[in-house]
Amino acid sequence: MKFSKVLIANRGEIAVRLIRACARLGLRSVAVYSDADVDALHVQLADEAVNIGPPEARASYLDGDKIIDAARLTGAEAIHPGYGFLAENAGFASRCVEAGLVFVGPSPDAIATMGDKIEAKRIAIGAGVECVPGYHGDDQSDEGLLREAEKIGMPLLIKASAGGGGRGMRRVDELNTVVENLSLARQEAQAAFGDPKLLLERYVESPRHIEVQIMADQHGNVRHLFERDCSVQRNYQKIIEEAPAPSLPSELRQQILESAVKLAVTIGYDSVGTIEFIVDAATGHAFFLEMNTRLQVEHPVTEMITGIDLVEWQLRIAGGDVLSLAQDDIVCKGWAMEARVAAENSAENYRAQTGTITSYAEPSMEGLRIDSGVQQGSRVTPYYDSLLAKVIAMSVDRETTIQKLDAGLSRFRIAGVGVNTRYLRDVLHLDDFQAGRHLTSCLREGFPDGWSSSPITNTDVAVAALAYHLEREGSGSQSPWSTLGGWRVGERSGRRGAAVYYIRTGDQTFGETTVIGRGGTFTIERDGKAVLQVREATWRAGRLTYTEQTLRQSIDVSVDGVHVTCHCAAGDPVFDVLSSKNVSLGEIVKPVATGNSVIAPTPGLIAEVMVSNGDTVEIGQPVFVMEAMKLFQQLCAPIGGVVEAINAQPGDTVNGGDRLAVIASADPQDEDQGFPND
Repeated sequence: MKFSKVLIANRGEIAVRLIRACARLGLRSVAVYSDADVDALHVQLADEAVNIGPPEARASYLDGDKIIDAARLTGAEAIHPGYGFLAENAGFASRCVEAGLVFVGPSPDAIATMGDKIEAKRIAIGAGVECVPGYHGDDQSDEGLLREAEKIGMPLLIKASAGGGGRGMRRVDELNTVVENLSLARQEAQAAFGDPKLLLERYVESPRHIEVQIMADQHGNVRHLFERDCSVQRNYQKIIEEAPAPSLPSELRQQILESAVKLAVTIGYDSVGTIEFIVDAATGHAFFLEMNTRLQVEHPVTEMITGIDLVEWQLRIAGGDVLSLAQDDIVCKGWAMEARVAAENSAENYRAQTGTITSYAEPSMEGLRIDSGVQQGSRVTPYYDSLLAKVIAMSVDRETTIQKLDAGLSRFRIAGVGVNTRYLRDVLHLDDFQAGRHLTSCLREGFPDGWSSSPITNTDVAVAALAYHLEREGSGSQSPWSTLGGWRVGERSGRRGAAVYYIRTGDQTFGETTVIGRGGTFTIERDGKAVLQVREATWRAGRLTYTEQTLRQSIDVSVDGVHVTCHCAAGDPVFDVLSSKNVSLGEIVKPVATGNSVIAPTPGLIAEVMVSNGDTVEIGQPVFVMEAMKLFQQLCAPIGGVVEAINAQPGDTVNGGDRLAVIASADPQDEDQGFPND
């Protein structure tokens, strides 16, 4: 191999994956990190680590000069970009080569050619590979693109020419919204890829998303490693991927595989990459979509069914090795499926979550693999993608693989930030997914009103109170609040040993909950009525075991201060359990209502302010464009009226709950009644 030390120009789970692969090959690894990632797992695992600047990606992970300087500083001879950030930046790849460094990926020419989706479609058409009808031209003006949109017709898909992963991609159903969506798509494309160029495509109403894993060396050898189905998507972001693709006719599969190899040969490709297709379920036609000239997030499912380590081969190919595998040597065995575990509140419009992971435990099962970039104590910030980990399951057939993945997700324990494991499990149980007939519309159709968790029950609330109570009993705290508070401050007249708590989660407040008893025998009441009677209860290392009547149950519960996470059917709800101490020191703060203010739903960066002080706005009119975890969203006026105050400007970093603007209404009933924290 041409190199012995590799700098990993990425973060999170892919950086951890690459660092471990380097260790297996006897290569030393160098991590880079921003100020937000000082204590990140990839920094701890690497042999060396270099700080490359502030949290914002533009000033750290997207700054090619800093990354190349870090390679020089540490003596790294190669740079692996992972995926995202600079992985498909031809200019960065060229600068690595010019600096005498090995870029672990394809040649800069291949990246430039296929990274420009307009040029890629021209090449595919020239190679005889069919593409989705659309506009791939040079006229990028609003007027020109609007004319082309009229020709293509609605529904229409706007896509970033340099992009992927759903960023810079917008579906348009009405012609009069094309210009507005062009503007948003350009902003997303510029922010994510540094290139605002767009293309237009006819929106295929009933598609499947199929992609082919390609591996090619620098000596002209090209191999495919079969296909993956990535049709489970939300806002063009993949949620669950599998290999092989279910219910795919053998002739169509062969056509797609051959087309992928043909395209890779045509451009002289020389690394690991993925060629993506869309299959119109109504006609059975397969269209070339794009090529990702990098490793994919979902590459583990291909590794599981083929037994081939793609990262190892990517490093070996970059080092000049010949691809020794013949096509017939690559065999598909069994079935594999991956679910992306993200920091989000799936029940609140999939809102991204930030915070510190206070408890973390991976499931351990045969045939289950976890690729993770976090651990207990890791901080989840608004600066990067919300992906925390991937759960990959493999078995002999699809049905068993679904069952194994479901079991793995059910046993994944993450507390401190909201995660989407319960949502992912519900996706696995959608009828169309179970039958293998799902399309890219399956999530919209399966959850037409958005996903909602199972209702929180009285038992859930009681369990949270009991776990908190037992954790305090076993903490050994010498605080007078701990030794006296539960039994004295919260004691009610005539009821010896009654501890009173006040519980809330999200915008729900459950009021007074009382834990009565000692020595493992308890009655838990809500508002004076018994909801759980326990004759035996134990609390050990985050696991509550209790017997109700004759039924013995165990549930994992994470307790961090007043925050209690119950890993139950309701989707890992986080409760605030406030004791008499908390209540005596301050009232329970009610959730802030939007009222006449525009509120930041999550931490993020203000990309655009669309109004000025004194402007008259209508209800629902966009006021801000905010970037959070690399996605853009419009923040709209909650009422109609006059803009009275603007508290944020483009480039400002804001916190979730910040009041960004105030709108004065002529109707006094619309006015905000004030914020508790003002």
